[in-house]
Amino acid sequence: MLPLDPPTTEEDGLDLRAYLYVLRRRWKVIIAVTLAAVSLALAISLQQENQYQVRSELLVRQRDGSSLLSNAPSVQANEAARSLNNEVKLFESGTVVAAVQEVYDGPLNPKRVHASISSNASDVISATLTSADAQQAAELVNLYVQTFIDVRRTERTGELLSVGTELQTKIDKLVAQVATISQPITDIESRLANDPGNQALSDERDALRSELAGQLEPLQSQRSFYQKQLDDLQFTAQIAQTGGAQVLTPAEAPRSPVSPQPTRDAAIALVLGLILGVGLAFVSDTLDERIRSVGDLERVTRGLPTLALIPEVERGHDESFIALRDDPRSAQAEAFRSLRTAVKFAALDQSIKVIQLTSASQGEGKTTVVANLALALAQGGDRVAVVCCDLRRPRLQERFGVGLTPGFTDVLVGDSPLADALRRYDTNVLILPAGSPPPNPSELLSSNKAAAVVRALTEEFDIVLIDCTPILPVTDALVVSRLVDATLVVADSRSTSRKAVTRSLQLLGQVNAPVLGMVLNGMPEGGEVSYGYQSDEGRRRSRRVLADH
Repeated sequence: MLPLDPPTTEEDGLDLRAYLYVLRRRWKVIIAVTLAAVSLALAISLQQENQYQVRSELLVRQRDGSSLLSNAPSVQANEAARSLNNEVKLFESGTVVAAVQEVYDGPLNPKRVHASISSNASDVISATLTSADAQQAAELVNLYVQTFIDVRRTERTGELLSVGTELQTKIDKLVAQVATISQPITDIESRLANDPGNQALSDERDALRSELAGQLEPLQSQRSFYQKQLDDLQFTAQIAQTGGAQVLTPAEAPRSPVSPQPTRDAAIALVLGLILGVGLAFVSDTLDERIRSVGDLERVTRGLPTLALIPEVERGHDESFIALRDDPRSAQAEAFRSLRTAVKFAALDQSIKVIQLTSASQGEGKTTVVANLALALAQGGDRVAVVCCDLRRPRLQERFGVGLTPGFTDVLVGDSPLADALRRYDTNVLILPAGSPPPNPSELLSSNKAAAVVRALTEEFDIVLIDCTPILPVTDALVVSRLVDATLVVADSRSTSRKAVTRSLQLLGQVNAPVLGMVLNGMPEGGEVSYGYQSDEGRRRSRRVLADH
């Protein structure tokens, strides 16, 4: 039998097909989550009241009185953005809000009007307000913008007046200093006015002017500079009368709301729902302990081959349905033929005449696999004996339509000869049912008489198939494993858990059971099996059986 080797690096690699299979397997979760997200988004969106956004734009001239007291340009280029941000702060300040509240008596809250910079390449500020009443919102925004301009004009005017007063004070001081220093010259000029022809006084005046020129020229230069600044201030004061801001676009009531937008909300919910649905699909698949694919099974069995993938039976069939007999052209029938091929390959290099079929737990389809494999082998020309060693809950006789007694237990206790207990199903298939229910199944199966019956069957038949109890509930299958040449473990993709398979293989390993491989039953349509054929992975694993023998 195959050693339980760890999977290769290639097998551990990410497989896009495995991800797609998860999505295909969990599509109901994805659709449900997506529909729920879209429905919730639409419900919330349709219940919301229409909201309208009004907008006004105004141009702000960035020139202030502080620049008039220095030699710097009115607004440095690297300070333009900061200055405009300051205008936004002023727009939303408590001073402006309080001024608006004094003149506004409408239902809306002026604090909800917000300002933002329209572009870093311009000095334009946008004022916006979102409200259910478009007309009231437009009126409030227009009032707010005008109030901002008035407040700004008042502040700028006060600032300019303060700067102008300071400039005039500086000019007056300079004039006084010039007059004080020039006083001697002024006195001489007064005397010359009374005596124009006095050359001595004229020479004294000229000499005094030359002497005081070093003191007067700097003072007169400063006076000229401040006077120019004062003239600029007067020009700026004219601009300040308009507030230094101009409305470019007044606010108007829009016709269409900005929210809710059911189409947009549904589209966003669709994307988010798909993302959440796919996430939940992978999470639920990760938390799902069931064996759902060949990859799941072989990660648990660590190199033990999966000999066949058996599709789930179509609805409408009862428990007596045998695909090879009742629907020989079905995908399930073809899968059992593939299992027959895998078993025959394994028997090329060693004698495999007695095959035990078991499973981890009840209801995983081992009896179904036994019945179909028996017919598949018989159709291939082998003489097959099918023995029911499930002495606790026998079902094999129901599949083939034979009586329960006499059977295997009756032969063991001597109540019936083997020839009488065997029932012919067709030319190449004979059935040995379980027989009368015994009180001690494990003791009967471990007896020398049981081994003798199996040996007798191997002498008359090419293949002996034994239907055993599940491994985990009772020890019968472990006892029977000493009588067989190979053991096939059946798992069901709809119910078998990874822990159950792991524990079953551990128990079989403890008794050195000759485990040939796994059979994965109940594969959903459109999964790793389609049109009755194994997946590439399944066929590759089947070929490994021959290569490892």
